[in-house]
This record gives sequence, C-alpha cells and structure tokens, in this order.
Amino acid sequence: MITLFHAPKSRASRMIFLLEELQVPYDIKLVTIRRRDGSGALDSANPHPHGKVPTISDDGIVVFESSAIALYLTDQYPKNHLGPLVGQLERGSYLTWLSYYSGVLEPSTSG
Repeated sequence: MITLFHAPKSRASRMIFLLEELQVPYDIKLVTIRRRDGSGALDSANPHPHGKVPTISDDGIVVFESSAIALYLTDQYPKNHLGPLVGQLERGSYLTWLSYYSGVLEPSTSG
C-alpha cells in the first residue's frame, strides 16, 4: 500500500491526482512542513530528508521529489499507460520533460 506524505496547500497535491489516475490504493499521512512565510516546522513522521513533500512510501520503498515519484509510480503501475515504459519510443521525451519541469520550469516560477 502506498502512503503519500502530504501537507495541505503544497506540491504534494499533484500526487493525489496521479494516484487517482493510476487507480492504485493509497493512504494519506498529513505532515507539517516549513513554509516560505516562516510558519510550520519539521515533522519527525516525514521521511523526506529535508522535511519536504511530496514523499511516498510503497511497502517500505521511500521515494521523494515530484519527478522521481511520477517516474516511480508510472513504471510501477503501468496499466493505465500514463508514462512510457523502458524501451518505448516516447520514453526519452517523457524523461526529458519530467526533468525539465523540476529542474528548469518549477525553479523559475517559485521565486
């Protein structure tokens, strides 16, 4: 069973949508995070090494950061064809856009 470590009004919400589209069972564990405005705090129940979200645990396998989680989940649960699998023609483009989003687009919009 997948556990999504989630904080309301955070980027972890996107993983709820992905999990729903993949139609896999999951639980949500609410955790606190430090916010840009100085509120919040680190939560010892959150397995992310920097106390951020999203993070998932899939039967003990911990994955954090949105792109890594998206890649892990679409590889692990391929029945709905949300991500091209290794060896498929579209795989390179899929990996490129996942990396571009987290490495280029997202940092440029969060300042």
